[in-house]
Amino acid sequence: MILITGSTGLVGQRLVARAADRDMVCLVRPAPLPRRFAPGVSVHVITADVDDLPALRMAMHGVTSIVHLASISSPKGGHSIDSINIGGTQNVVEAAHEAGVRRIVFTSLIGADPHSAYPYLRSKGKAEETIRSSGLDYTILQVSAVYGEGDQWTMKMAMGLHALPVIFPIPGDGRARMQPLYVDDMAECLLRSLDDPRTIAKTMLVGGPQFLSLDDVVTEVMQVTGVRRRRYYLRMPTARSLSRLSMRLLGRAPFSEAMLDLLMVNRTTTLDSVSYQFGFQPARMSDSLGYLARRRPWRRMFLRRLLSRT
Repeated sequence: MILITGSTGLVGQRLVARAADRDMVCLVRPAPLPRRFAPGVSVHVITADVDDLPALRMAMHGVTSIVHLASISSPKGGHSIDSINIGGTQNVVEAAHEAGVRRIVFTSLIGADPHSAYPYLRSKGKAEETIRSSGLDYTILQVSAVYGEGDQWTMKMAMGLHALPVIFPIPGDGRARMQPLYVDDMAECLLRSLDDPRTIAKTMLVGGPQFLSLDDVVTEVMQVTGVRRRRYYLRMPTARSLSRLSMRLLGRAPFSEAMLDLLMVNRTTTLDSVSYQFGFQPARMSDSLGYLARRRPWRRMFLRRLLSRT
């Protein structure tokens, strides 16, 4: 049986859908409304955060392996980044030892470093240290940037393009490089890691089949949405000040601090990282953005998101 933390996140939902033929326990963060998975998927749900050690102990009953996805990039719901990303990982490891679970697959980020100047990357680096020193049969996947329907960046770009007239703001100079990986391909990498003993005790860098700048990604999103705007590049200090002001006034920011931090580090690996390590060819971004072409109330979604404090 597999325990999946962060099962209602972008990657978690796709992983659950692709693993529908397996026995799963899904750790689900408490929320006002019930969380739903893909139609036809049957899972056992434990409602708790990873900082709830007693609930984790209960969730481990009968589990043989863990896919640890739970993570936050900014403080949320009274939780700090460190309490979830570091403390939560320590709890998962402790509960696993108590339950006799040996196998764990953990998702991290290219650029994660316990000594990073950036809080999100530092927390992921420290979580990696916890996993490596745990004595468990671990695999760590450091990923570049994952995208797909419901994500927190390509969807937000599409909202902004539809809602903002004339000008589309871009933090930095647009040259930050990444290797976007489609969410279904990330889920497949996780499943293959879980099943392949050759990945044990390895940290594997994972990226999509293209080197793309932030400017390139904006171009891809403009093409699929059919919306063109003039690009306006914000100096990074200006983008950070704007985000902090928006957080104070609206409780929302156009660019999260974590996103701006990620634009400051190299998030690339070899172009064949997926095909070489996992034996399949991941999708190109231009072939997998169809979810942005669907008719949606984009402007209303943008305003709702901007004004919502949840």
